[in-house]
Amino acid sequence: MRKRFDLAVIGRGLMGTACARHLAEAGRSVALIGPDEPEDAAAFEGPFASHHDAGRITRILAADADWSRLSARSVARYRDIEARSGIAFYHPVGGMMAAPSEGHGKAFGDAFLAVADAEGIAHDRLSDAALAARFTMLRFAPGTRAAWDPAGGWIDPRAMRRAEEALAVQAGATVLRETAVRRRGGEVALGSGQIVVAGHVVVATGGYAGMDALLPRPPRLQVFGRTVAFAEVGRDQAAAFADMPALIFFPEGHGHDLYVLPPILYPDGRWLVKIGGESTSPSLGSAAEMAAWFRGGGSVEAGRGLLRELARLMPDLPMERTSVGACAVTFTATGKPCIARLDETVTVLTGGNGAGAKCADELGRLGAMVAEGASLAAEGYGCDFDAPAI
Repeated sequence: MRKRFDLAVIGRGLMGTACARHLAEAGRSVALIGPDEPEDAAAFEGPFASHHDAGRITRILAADADWSRLSARSVARYRDIEARSGIAFYHPVGGMMAAPSEGHGKAFGDAFLAVADAEGIAHDRLSDAALAARFTMLRFAPGTRAAWDPAGGWIDPRAMRRAEEALAVQAGATVLRETAVRRRGGEVALGSGQIVVAGHVVVATGGYAGMDALLPRPPRLQVFGRTVAFAEVGRDQAAAFADMPALIFFPEGHGHDLYVLPPILYPDGRWLVKIGGESTSPSLGSAAEMAAWFRGGGSVEAGRGLLRELARLMPDLPMERTSVGACAVTFTATGKPCIARLDETVTVLTGGNGAGAKCADELGRLGAMVAEGASLAAEGYGCDFDAPAI
């Protein structure tokens, strides 16, 4: 059986689903291809995804102007997406970036403060006594500089993806809950044997874009398994941290930044504070390695290190009930997303570089433009979003 569409988008993650929405709302017939989230990860054979979570940081503040612009344009559309889909996902509790004024992290702090000024981002600058008084639940080293962004906070990535998909379907898109196993030109073979025929195909499969043989020349990607850690709090404790911002910070003496999310109610009924960020972690070079990493649930040792930093940052946070989880991050050679039309039949849209969830709607819009043959030159970014091939 063959189904025909103007465009097919492979990948029902955040970028792919947003891309399908923008294409469908432009009047194109669109197939959005990808399996649902697995109910039992241990038995799942298909592709995994890092958006299967309840919390991701959102912020306009960034140490790079392009990332700031991507985020600002996405955040500006959040409320419209929520209103039209009827699905809430945005929680603007404030987003903060913090770094020491000397030593490790100074350059990072200089960069995000400079971008905030250059891009005219609304923010409050805080340091030392003012920082401690504003956010009493957090303990920073002396000399820490911070910028607080009122539009920042956190998103529920599952809910945001559902909202994007709901709008895509409202606009006429067809969702095919299957795994794409092969592509030849505009023909995409699904696991069931069904063939989708499209005038153009967008491959938005995250880290799998370099592994799944759906592209004629995969971009140069590095995919790493990451560990996240959680500390469980009670409902009353969660309420006591109601003013806590989503945070990216450099711990004292560290050579890289970490991120922390305020208490979020997870689907299993637990209120969890989440921390993540590693300088080194396992490299994932195949779909089998990716599956094994997600099924394994992350590194207990890495989780212990993250929880130690969380205890230093939030000494009043209960640490009796903790856990770890698995995540993955996809880096490109340029440090920017890869949005490139590789030939007349296929476009690649991938490379969140650990910062893509919050700006997925804008990345999806740019992916839709490129898939239709448009140039991004007039979009106001400092890069062309191409990436070297392997």
